[in-house]
Amino acid sequence: YSVNNLENEFKVLLNPNFEHYFELANFYKDNEYYEKSVKYYSLALEKLKKNHPLIPKILHRRGTSYERLGDWEKAEKDLLQSLKIIPDQPHVLNYLAYSWIDKGINLDKGLEMIKKATVLKKDDGYIIDSLGWAYYAKKNYIEAEKYLQRAVELLPLDPIINDHYADTL
Repeated sequence: YSVNNLENEFKVLLNPNFEHYFELANFYKDNEYYEKSVKYYSLALEKLKKNHPLIPKILHRRGTSYERLGDWEKAEKDLLQSLKIIPDQPHVLNYLAYSWIDKGINLDKGLEMIKKATVLKKDDGYIIDSLGWAYYAKKNYIEAEKYLQRAVELLPLDPIINDHYADTL
């Protein structure tokens, strides 16, 4: 009902701008309607000037939607483009690097990117988890345990972090 109501209200807009598309895309993404989020992030990007400061954020969010849809080629392209525009985005660095590590590709580059993200966001449990998981993927279990234990301390109720820590132990 909520989605239908929102869509009907959106149709009333005579000339939607990038903010309208961006906010609608965020709603869809946050509610796991990834195909629709990609559509509206793309429309938002079409409405923006090439140097608009929101472009890296939209590319990040669209890239994560592509990843959730299983379209890794487009996801990776968007995430890399976002980092090309602004290299020091800890969450984008983490998302891309963790995805690579999870796929068993670019392990060394992924580890370096997560190290950089960790410097930028020292106490982020998800980024610390990714660093530990990167070491685990490289079979460096001593370093993996150190970082995964810290991630559990930061986010003790997160099931994935606890699973990663248990795997390392």
